[in-house]
Amino acid sequence: MTSTVAPVTTGRARAAWPGLALALGQLSLMATSLLLSLALGYAGGLTAVGAVAPAMLVFQLTCGVLQRSLAEATLLSAANAGEPVDRLTCGRAVSTALVGGVVGGVAALLSTVTVSAGSPWLAPCYVAGIPFAIVLDIGRAAAVAAGRARSAFVESALWLAAQTLSALLFAALRSPVGICVSWALVNTVCCLLASAQPCRRPVVRGLGGWLRTRREAVSAASLDAFVVGVTPVLALQVTTFVAGAATLGVIRVLQQLLAPLAFLSIIFRRVLIFRRPAGVETTVRRDLRDGVVALALMAAGAAVLGAAVLVGRRVVPALSFIPAGGALVAAGLEKIALGFSHGCSLSGFLRGDFGTLLRARYVMLALSVLTAPLLTIPWGASGYLVGSALGMVAYSAVVLFLARSRRGSSPRGQS
Repeated sequence: MTSTVAPVTTGRARAAWPGLALALGQLSLMATSLLLSLALGYAGGLTAVGAVAPAMLVFQLTCGVLQRSLAEATLLSAANAGEPVDRLTCGRAVSTALVGGVVGGVAALLSTVTVSAGSPWLAPCYVAGIPFAIVLDIGRAAAVAAGRARSAFVESALWLAAQTLSALLFAALRSPVGICVSWALVNTVCCLLASAQPCRRPVVRGLGGWLRTRREAVSAASLDAFVVGVTPVLALQVTTFVAGAATLGVIRVLQQLLAPLAFLSIIFRRVLIFRRPAGVETTVRRDLRDGVVALALMAAGAAVLGAAVLVGRRVVPALSFIPAGGALVAAGLEKIALGFSHGCSLSGFLRGDFGTLLRARYVMLALSVLTAPLLTIPWGASGYLVGSALGMVAYSAVVLFLARSRRGSSPRGQS
């Protein structure tokens, strides 16, 4: 290794900071997305949310692919060896994140072309902050991998506070454009300040060769993450042809309100990757049990969050725009199906069995893109969310079936 970044934490603190930093980093992303949706809904109604909903999904897609390929499969997995990742690797990961963020930003802007309503300035202003938000996210993982988890934790907290204050300010001023502009400006300023750390500075020298050496290691993980992220993007994109911005806004707001449920599963996976043991093997029965446990946890969480939404609508008049009724129930079902799919596929992910996972992902992609828009036509946002849930249930069933077939053909396979 070259130019190693010295760790700055020791003992119990060193063991605790990585998990805290990774958790807060992901939480801040989810909280900011939820806050933006609520602030836009308050300032400009559900039409304002719908105007940027496709761009938000593309941002999540880009962020998910780069998290899986750079943060998880490159930085955190390398740090698992017990020593910090070198500065060049961190810098090249940050540079790759910047390039990927720019590409994602362009795709996000193009995704809003078919939206039939909303201010034409909202999407461009929001998209301007996407590359810097992605660089910040991958940079935090680089800081954790380089042994500077505490700085990543502090930065995430400050970034979340700045985004919260600016969004609330412009929401109070009833300025949807101001909300999007402030999001982009905070991302840009924080990105520039973070580059003061050596492990957060982009490194262009040798980037092409480094990417070629990493291609085989991250291609499967990247493709899996891409299919996961592109499924809701394509489903929503097709839905724009059969539904208006207000319906898209309902979908987006409800998905963001229940996003904390997905947060738990993402953090669990990241911590396992950072501290995973070598060689993980399970039975199909264990996979199904993991899925049922995750389903139960998601169901309990959906009930709690759903009740909180209903109470919030009554107590806080400013939240009265949040949809309830059947659409809220459908959003809960979508997250329950998500939990089941995460549980059933957890052991396959830890083993790196992306061949099985990808075949199941393709089934989910085809079914979701077909059923979600079709069900939107008669049932609106509720139909879309139910169609999305059906795709995840199908994914889980295919994962279990393929895992059973693979293990059944193995001399040691068990069901």
